[in-house]
Amino acid sequence: MIGLFYVIGVSIAMFGIGIAAIGFEKNFVTIMLAIELIFMASTIAVVGFFEYAQPLSGAGAFISIVSIWAVAAVEVITLIAFYVYMKARGFDFDVSLLSKLKW
Repeated sequence: MIGLFYVIGVSIAMFGIGIAAIGFEKNFVTIMLAIELIFMASTIAVVGFFEYAQPLSGAGAFISIVSIWAVAAVEVITLIAFYVYMKARGFDFDVSLLSKLKW
């Protein structure tokens, strides 16, 4: 069994990569995927804590994994739909060009 320390370490690493991507990237789609990475990191941490506190049975672990994947799939589908909508209208995805987000 993988220890809680390793699960939390992976979660912290994923969270850090997501924060760095938000800070350094200017492409809207990349920023949205970085937010997705942050969501997945927090989900991994929560599942790790629950598994450490009270190990799930086979069915409980399967249900939690499927629900996490379902949420991730919905977020990705929403991002793709938003991307297609914006691209069809001729919008640029460089967030530095948006006047409301400039410092």
